[in-house]
Amino acid sequence: MKKIIIPTLLTFIFLASCSSWKYSAEYDHKTDFSQYKTFGLLNWDPQNDKVISPQTKKYMLMAIKDELEARGYTYQENGADLQVSVFAIVQQETNYAAYQDHYAGYYGPVGVGVGVGSGGVGVGVVGYGFGTYPYTVYKNDYDVGTVVIDLLDSKKKLIVWQGVANGKLSNEEASEESVRRRIGWLFDKMPVKKVKKK
Repeated sequence: MKKIIIPTLLTFIFLASCSSWKYSAEYDHKTDFSQYKTFGLLNWDPQNDKVISPQTKKYMLMAIKDELEARGYTYQENGADLQVSVFAIVQQETNYAAYQDHYAGYYGPVGVGVGVGSGGVGVGVVGYGFGTYPYTVYKNDYDVGTVVIDLLDSKKKLIVWQGVANGKLSNEEASEESVRRRIGWLFDKMPVKKVKKK
């Protein structure tokens, strides 16, 4: 069962290097991305501040700008062709694991049967009495973060690309290098490749 949680502190640790995250993206295959020349950043959703620290926010926005500029787009504060939206949530998930203590169980005797038939002699194990093993169930609650980055066509008011990063949260603050690297992994799934530097 998933439960959305709102941390009291700004402790969303986005894309920490020790976390295992998944990256996926979808886009409108009918869209010609070469028609767009500029991009801008939509107003930051205040809900993000409940789960993203100010430092991580700074790293994310810088990384997003750098990724789009590396693909030939120019940042424009107002009236840009593409608008970038960032949204983040944290959910609490639970998993269960059972550990069996084999050595605390009862091991019954092994019974061996020998029989003689027309085909020869047969030997088989006829009984190895295991009792029920006692076991302990462990409950593990952990936080999962999801970051959604949308690119919207300003004129059509439609999402033309969406990237989603999802994974287990770490207890360590993400470094600028880590955020930049993982934002890069997400934008690698964009149909527009980086422009080669001359």
